[in-house]
Amino acid sequence: MSVEIQRAVDRTPRPWKNGLGVQYEIMCDGSLPNDWTWRLSTADITQDVPFSIFPGVNREFCVADGNGVVLTINDVEHRCEPGSITKFRGDDEVHATLIDGPMKALNLMVRDGAVEKHLQVVRAGASIGLNSQCVLVSIIEQAILGMSTGEVALDRLDAVLLSGNGSHVARGTVAVMTVEDNLSPQYWQ
Repeated sequence: MSVEIQRAVDRTPRPWKNGLGVQYEIMCDGSLPNDWTWRLSTADITQDVPFSIFPGVNREFCVADGNGVVLTINDVEHRCEPGSITKFRGDDEVHATLIDGPMKALNLMVRDGAVEKHLQVVRAGASIGLNSQCVLVSIIEQAILGMSTGEVALDRLDAVLLSGNGSHVARGTVAVMTVEDNLSPQYWQ
């Protein structure tokens, strides 16, 4: 089993496309701001704010830390609780209204025509089967992953790239992005 860890504290903050927030890139198959087909990042949401527009992109938004947010997507409200995943198009008009304080989100963006990727939330006690590679991001709290080589501790928003045999979540909650194409640590941002 191959394990590569990326600590959240080591990521570089970058402004949102609209300049109204801060994001931290985890993985991307190209370069920012526009030369990519998919990207996985976290974002700090510290105030009520509109999201950046990304035409031709499918987005998945996961509440990774904090009390959540209400996303108003094309005038329809969606209450997003910790650990929930909300899907929308990048050209939708989206406005975030915080629920009782700042929060952190995990964002997956995939351009139309690219190989599909999705987020899945896995909680303590569940196994993660690996027929291909996956990226796990610890959300809500610290997570402990059990693997054949021992345990790996992840602080909130730390990420790990796994390939090989399966593992299980011994403690905490992780969001998993499974990929069919070959990833390597070169995609770490």
